[in-house]
Amino acid sequence: MMTPTHLVAAQSTYLVVSVIVGHPVTAEESAVAMLGGLIPDLDTRASYVGRVLRLTSSTLERYFGHRTFTHALLPQVIAGLLAWWLLPGGFALALITGWVSHSWCDMMTKSGVAWFWPARMRCVLPGNADYRMEVMGGGELAFLLIVIGIGMLMMPLAVTGKGTAGLIRGALGDLTMARSEYDRDKGTAAFSVKLSGRDNRTYEDVSGTYPIIGPWSSAGFILDTDDGPHSLCASSNCDWYASHVKILTGEPLETASVPLQGATLSAAEVRDALRPLEAAGEVYLIGSLLLQGLKADPPTLEVTSDTVRLVYARPALLEQWAGKTLREVDLTAQIRHQPGAEIPELPTLNASSATIPPLLQRWLTP
Repeated sequence: MMTPTHLVAAQSTYLVVSVIVGHPVTAEESAVAMLGGLIPDLDTRASYVGRVLRLTSSTLERYFGHRTFTHALLPQVIAGLLAWWLLPGGFALALITGWVSHSWCDMMTKSGVAWFWPARMRCVLPGNADYRMEVMGGGELAFLLIVIGIGMLMMPLAVTGKGTAGLIRGALGDLTMARSEYDRDKGTAAFSVKLSGRDNRTYEDVSGTYPIIGPWSSAGFILDTDDGPHSLCASSNCDWYASHVKILTGEPLETASVPLQGATLSAAEVRDALRPLEAAGEVYLIGSLLLQGLKADPPTLEVTSDTVRLVYARPALLEQWAGKTLREVDLTAQIRHQPGAEIPELPTLNASSATIPPLLQRWLTP
C-alpha cells in the first residue's frame, strides 16, 4: 500500500486501540503512531522513508528483502517490549499500533507479508485472492476512505479516555456505573452529569446538566444547582431521582486537602482562615463538629443531636454561625484547583473559650 494509506491506517488503529483500553489520546502520540506506520517500509528504497534513509533501506532490502524482517511479528514483539520498558505507556502504545497496522494492511494486498519471518511463507487477508487489493488500485482507495471514516468516528470517543466499558456505561445511563466511573477518576478533573430525572417531592422534571460537588451515599451524587446542592440517587431516599445518567469530564483539576482541627474554635476565625484557600480554587468542607441549635440541611449539612456533619459544604456556611464557638472540630478543607496552582498554608487558629471545661461547654449555648 501507499504511504498515505499507511499513515491514515496507523492513526485510526491507534485511536481504535485507545478507545478499547481507555487511553486518552494526544497529538504527540498520534505523531508517533504515524511514525510507527512508516517503519516497516524501511526495507525498500522505493518507499518514502526508504528514500529519506537510503543507507538503512538499501542494507535491509539487500539482506532481507521487502515485506519480511521489518514487517514480521518477531521484531514487532521485541520492539514492543523495549518500547514499554523505555517509553511512556502512551507513546509505546502508539508506536506498536502504528507498526502492526502497517503489516496487517499489507496482508490485504496480492503479495502479502512474511509475518512469521524467518519463515518465508506469506500471510494474506482474506484468503481469496480475488478480494485482495492492488497497490494504488480502486480497492486501496476505497479502503483508505473507510479507514478515514473509522478515524473520524473514533476521535471524539478516544479523546474521552473512558474506554469501551465507560462508553457502554454512558450509553446505558446507569447511576451505579456512573458513580463507579466518578470514584475511579475523581480529583483529576471537573465532572458533571447529564441526567434525566424528577424531583422526589414535587415530581417536577429536573433533566439537565449539573456540576458534581461530590459523592452522596453509596451510589449517588451531590449536584450544584441554581437552588443549591441537591442529592441524586436511584431511589426515593434523596432529593432527585435519576432514570438516566451520563458522566461528563471537564477541564483537568488537581485536588489538595488541608486538615482543620481544634477543641474549640471560633466560627468567624475559621471562616476568615479559609478565604485564602478560596482564592486558589473551589473549597469544600468535609467532617464533623459539635454545635447546638442547628437544623439539618441535607445533603451538605447533617445534624444528630449537637453533632454536625459537613458533607462537601461551602465555607460560606460558617457565616451563618458568626459569634458561635465550634467544639471538637475535625474537618478537612478540600481545594479543587488548576494544575500547578499554589495552595497557601492555613494560619494557626487560636482556641476559643479555653477557660471553660469541655464538660461544661457541652451544656452551654455558644
